[in-house]
Amino acid sequence: MKLKRISEPTTESVVGSSVKEDDMKYNVALVGNPNSGKTTLFNCLTGSNLYVGNWPGVTVEKKEGLIKNTKENINLVDLPGIYSLAPYSMDEIVSRNYILDEKPDLIINIIDASNIERNLYLTTQLMELGRPILGVLNMMDVVEKKGILLDLAELEKAFGFPFVKISAQKETGIEELIREVENHLKESQLIIYPNVFPDPIKEPLERFNDDLMKNHPEILADTPAAFRAVKLAEKDDELMRQFADDQELIGLIDSVRDEISEFSGQDVDSTIADYRYRYITEMVKKASHHTKEDQISFQDRLDKILMNRFAALPIFFLIMFIIYHVSITLVGDVSIGLIESLINNVIIVFVNHVLSAVGAADWLNSLINDGIIAGVGAVLTFIPQLFVLFIFISLLEDSGYMSRVAFMMDRVFRRFGLSGKSFIPLVVGLGCSVPGLMATRTLENERERKLTAVVTPFVSCGAKMPVYVLMASVFFSAYQSVMVFGLYLVSLVTVFISAFILSKTWFKGARSSYLLELPPYRIPTLKNTMTQVWERIKEFFVRAGTIIFAASVVLWFLQSFTLSLNMVTTADESILADLGRLIAPIFTPLGFGNWVASVSILSGMAAKEMIISTMSVLLSGAQGSFTLSVSHLFTQASAFSFMVFVLLASPCMAAVATMKKELGSWRDFLFALAYQMGIAYLIAFITYQFLSRILG
Repeated sequence: MKLKRISEPTTESVVGSSVKEDDMKYNVALVGNPNSGKTTLFNCLTGSNLYVGNWPGVTVEKKEGLIKNTKENINLVDLPGIYSLAPYSMDEIVSRNYILDEKPDLIINIIDASNIERNLYLTTQLMELGRPILGVLNMMDVVEKKGILLDLAELEKAFGFPFVKISAQKETGIEELIREVENHLKESQLIIYPNVFPDPIKEPLERFNDDLMKNHPEILADTPAAFRAVKLAEKDDELMRQFADDQELIGLIDSVRDEISEFSGQDVDSTIADYRYRYITEMVKKASHHTKEDQISFQDRLDKILMNRFAALPIFFLIMFIIYHVSITLVGDVSIGLIESLINNVIIVFVNHVLSAVGAADWLNSLINDGIIAGVGAVLTFIPQLFVLFIFISLLEDSGYMSRVAFMMDRVFRRFGLSGKSFIPLVVGLGCSVPGLMATRTLENERERKLTAVVTPFVSCGAKMPVYVLMASVFFSAYQSVMVFGLYLVSLVTVFISAFILSKTWFKGARSSYLLELPPYRIPTLKNTMTQVWERIKEFFVRAGTIIFAASVVLWFLQSFTLSLNMVTTADESILADLGRLIAPIFTPLGFGNWVASVSILSGMAAKEMIISTMSVLLSGAQGSFTLSVSHLFTQASAFSFMVFVLLASPCMAAVATMKKELGSWRDFLFALAYQMGIAYLIAFITYQFLSRILG
């Protein structure tokens, strides 16, 4: 179909971008499929540091930032990655409502050029929304390596808007894109987008506008004509609610659907999708030129190994074991001793010297050294191991491997009431439970979304890692990486068993289909990797300087004074010791019924990093090193039981609040808390009772 340019608007399908004054702000929406490089492009254009991943669900809410290196005041809105504008998931609803309600001045439609036909399916729907569009062909370096050239002029002719070639990961073509955005926003010329449907489908759809003009003239201004007609034919839930009482329109919809089905020989939804793809395939074929024959690529050969039906999961677990061994054992053997020595033999000695020189009181010396430095330093001791762990996880995500694991996991997850898409929050939760819980929003099925939100905290977040490292290094030094990896397996088993039980009881319902587009393998960039690692590590520094700092001061006070506010000679006489002895009997069946461990568990409700900080503060006056003092509190059996309880118990307060938000109802939220704490207690109890009889 020919592209038609006119000087004045004639129908609702006409779109335009009027010239604004220089001091006014333009709103530009960034829209595209998951894995299209959307968030990476957002970072390139705005300079922001958002989390970047290779699967749906990283950007679950719109993010905003001003486009850099431009004379205009352009606000860029990063909308969630979506495959369509059907209102089935929260991501689709957010993107669709923003474009319809806010009417952005321009839509930047980012398209994975290596999978152009699949990505253009969303594009044909965006064209129906009646807003100006600029197409961005990302990953052109991948396409050109395959010997494929794309004719931009031919694509513009076919779809009615200009295209730009870029590589967001390599940051090529970004300056040209910014110039195109500026030019497009200033352009006053108006465009009619081509209709992708043949006349036997287009003509019945146009009857909706005649009926609405007669019976519902007020609705014409709310939604673009082309979008409205297609969605009525598809019986879109959001639109149908508005016309539930209009029997005449409902009758017309049924009549149009029958006419379309009779023409195509299939149901309406399939027909509309089919003709979208027919149009896309025809136009892409015209715009594509092959310079060499397709060959089996290295990526395809690699997939035959990594996605092998029998080898995929063993390979994944082997990779994860190597990651934990390197980050926990190899790095930990070197870093923990060095940092403890730095804190105890350099920092504390220096601070003691300074405080003595200025004549500071004993209580102030104790507060700074035994409270603040001991509490904050205990968490910072494990930063090198977490840094290395997050580097490995980031590399797996950016390379595209984690998406393949999610795809392979679908077969396993479905047996336990979940889908492969549930794997995404579980992986994100390795860094922190909060974004892991937020990533459950990408699950379209409400039952699976809530079920995944309940079991996601069972996966160990980075904040719990210092507990495992400490206990493993003290009690299982010869095979600490095996013990930590064993906890990872315990968490997975708990996830699967819990999902199976809950899917049959509390969260009954129909299962959803699973759609995940596999991105190409990519070589991770240093910038993206370090950005992700820094975003994760930064949380530890922020908490160390805020929550843990404040909590360490409070803990020092509670363990240094009695109820009558007299300073104690030993911590056993303190307020904290009295509180610990009060709750300690609860944990006695689990093997750690001493007041220090009990108080540490309690403080971990605020932030899991506080568990180690609390122990460090409470044991600061003991003879010998911190690790030696810990060795007197536990046995091997109780130490492993302690780790299991920390692993499975409800997460920190921030994650608990996020879980409440994602679950929605108080009923499901209170059940989730009770279930998580109950499972943690039960498995820790079984673990201790079993190991204590074996180990003595």
